[in-house]
Amino acid sequence: MKTEKALQNYMFRECAKANIYCRKVAMVGRRGFPDALLIWGSHNTGAQVVYVEVKSPTGLGELSALQVNEIKTLRSHGAVVYVVQTKEDVDVVIKELIDGDADGGGRPPV
Repeated sequence: MKTEKALQNYMFRECAKANIYCRKVAMVGRRGFPDALLIWGSHNTGAQVVYVEVKSPTGLGELSALQVNEIKTLRSHGAVVYVVQTKEDVDVVIKELIDGDADGGGRPPV
């Protein structure tokens, strides 16, 4: 992957294959909010909801101060937030969602 957009598209395709509800999100009037919302499960079994921030696979993409703050705030309220930078990162998120152990992977340690 060469661009953040390409990595996002990969995530959307892989989520669709795995029947994971995946949507790009934007918080009106709030900068720094994660890029995507993923939901796995059903009302019968319970659902896991995670947020995903996608950063450039080139290694040049770093979290802004606003993003770090938003991730800290979401996590302090019990939300699971992942930061992905590679296809392998995306694959881990999907696997953890399906396996029922989505915990944000500790990335990044903000």
